[in-house]
Amino acid sequence: MILVVLLCFAIPGAQAKKDYSRHNRGYFCDVGLAFGGTFPKGSNPNAILEVYTTHGYQFSNTFSLGAGVATYNTQTINVYLQLRFNLRNIDDTRTHYPYIALKGGYSWSTWTGDTWGEDRGPIEELKLGWSFYTKEANLRWSVFAAPSLYQFHFIPKIGLAFEF
Repeated sequence: MILVVLLCFAIPGAQAKKDYSRHNRGYFCDVGLAFGGTFPKGSNPNAILEVYTTHGYQFSNTFSLGAGVATYNTQTINVYLQLRFNLRNIDDTRTHYPYIALKGGYSWSTWTGDTWGEDRGPIEELKLGWSFYTKEANLRWSVFAAPSLYQFHFIPKIGLAFEF
């Protein structure tokens, strides 16, 4: 997972200087962190730290499709597809705009021993976010809230992502 995150930073750095003030057609990469919690019946709530990266293609100013990998507290490997819709047509430079993303995939546990991979199931997420552009650093970043279902358990999350 760490290698994937490092490669995400290396690829844009090796390309010509890209202007992140717009969502141009072509390759994109998101890297982010989210904090949340699970509330299982009959037991104490558990805090969750999610680390993820999504890679894909920006088809227009408002639509992108990508695939990604994530982990919850390094206890799972989550593989997913993500559809993202920017809620404003970005044909001029804007410093911020809202977006919505739908994520669906599958999760496997990373426990060692006889139970490796036995805890598995679907993941679904609706991400409601706001993307910002910082001109001085040529950086696009976003904050989001994401009610998600992990193996049919509700996990509310908030997070921060960097968009390349």
